[in-house]
Amino acid sequence: MNERMDQEFRAHMQQHDLDFFKMMQDHPVLTLPTPRPPFEALVRIVAGQQLSVKAAATVFRRVQHALGGEVSASSLSQASPDQLRAAGLSGAKSATAFALAEFAGKDEARLLQFLEQPWPVAREELLQIRGIGPWSVDMYAMFGLGNPDVFSSGDLGLRVAMELHLGMLPKQKPAVYDQRALCWSPYRTLASLHLWHSLKPDHERYAR
Repeated sequence: MNERMDQEFRAHMQQHDLDFFKMMQDHPVLTLPTPRPPFEALVRIVAGQQLSVKAAATVFRRVQHALGGEVSASSLSQASPDQLRAAGLSGAKSATAFALAEFAGKDEARLLQFLEQPWPVAREELLQIRGIGPWSVDMYAMFGLGNPDVFSSGDLGLRVAMELHLGMLPKQKPAVYDQRALCWSPYRTLASLHLWHSLKPDHERYAR
């Protein structure tokens, strides 16, 4: 499955974005993220805002431990702000986490029903929650829900990779990066993974 999608993706990029195709020609097969439980994934994204991948994982593990091993709307709603802060969440992130627990409902049925909507509609509603911005909802769609066709112009790494490898002028408006990414659809998540991969040192980038 992964290899077939990789072949389809490479053929698509060869036809629609030759610069991109040349950039990723020697990359290994990359796989789409596996979906996570929807509420846990939201909290994981909030915990990781403005942190490195490693630091984000550490904070999330601490939050998970503080909640008794399970990150759910029910367990989070029973926690105190002090518990979340001690686990590494700032006051603002803690407030967002509590808002998400209220939004999801204790049994999370409200969140599951909400996610049955078309993603563009759900995305706009999630953006109404304080502390949830465009980058957060895009990462949630990619890494939480496993959406295969997401690009985040708010991600610095993606923009830098596009400037380095695709001939884009630096520090353009987000809409310029979004426009370039349109031709990658319906593989924009996989394209994003290859852009991040392109920033790795050569010995990691071309490892098979």
